[in-house]
Amino acid sequence: MVKKDFYLNGAHCGTMYHGECLKLLSDIGVIEKPNPKKTGETKMFPFFERNSVEVTVTSPPYNLCKRYSDYKLSKTSTSMTEKYEKWYDDDLPEWEYQGQQQAVMFQLMRVSRSSVFYNHKVRFAWHGRNIYRTPNNLHHPMHWLDKFPIWCEIIWDRCGIGNPSNRYHTQEERIYQIQKPRKWNNKELKLTNIWRFPPSRNEGHVCTFPEKLVENCILPTTDEGDIVLDPYMGSGTTAIVALKHGRRFIGIEKDEEYFNLCCMRIQETINSIEKSLTNINQHDTL
Repeated sequence: MVKKDFYLNGAHCGTMYHGECLKLLSDIGVIEKPNPKKTGETKMFPFFERNSVEVTVTSPPYNLCKRYSDYKLSKTSTSMTEKYEKWYDDDLPEWEYQGQQQAVMFQLMRVSRSSVFYNHKVRFAWHGRNIYRTPNNLHHPMHWLDKFPIWCEIIWDRCGIGNPSNRYHTQEERIYQIQKPRKWNNKELKLTNIWRFPPSRNEGHVCTFPEKLVENCILPTTDEGDIVLDPYMGSGTTAIVALKHGRRFIGIEKDEEYFNLCCMRIQETINSIEKSLTNINQHDTL
């Protein structure tokens, strides 16, 4: 596990961890600290303690089983072929994947004081790569989220962006808000449960979500200084949006290349914010 801390104008503003999120989020005691209930004794604590962040915003790999795809022999575009080549190993047996996601969600609920925003989508399992199938040839997020308290189901309308197929173009994904929010301020934003904006095209990562998605999650549910967690940090979007709005962040990323990309983009954002603050201060002294 590699840890990198970040500072904005000398104040700690976030931390990135390179490692497996489920191992880091585990509630098993791994750190020895003084026992607050018994003087002179120590106790083993988990890496992340209960209620240690305000909200979580994340989107896990979708388990698309691209390893078994015949995409190189199909009519898939060159851009999609390149995209597949850069993808995570994303091909667990479906039952194992859903069990893993339930375990991750359980830990996210433990460490989050408030809501967990979980982006996923309905996956049709008719393709030759889908070697793990159900009788209805469909994997729905509710197949593994039905054991958790869902406060809101948000429809992300991706504005017509989709891949050609022999069915109606799929242009939406879901964002599940797990657990009732502890804080709520939607008077000015007036957000509904249907969000319309296209996906982002950030360089360096194949599956990034837009900054607007993160803003819609954290602005009504957090205050400045609150901590936002993303256990599948990807290219760092959640951390970048948190910093731009005065929040702190914790990110976990298992892929070394993407971890380094996150760290680079986060530091660039910090440098930009510090430069803007310097310019404002200089202007105020004139």
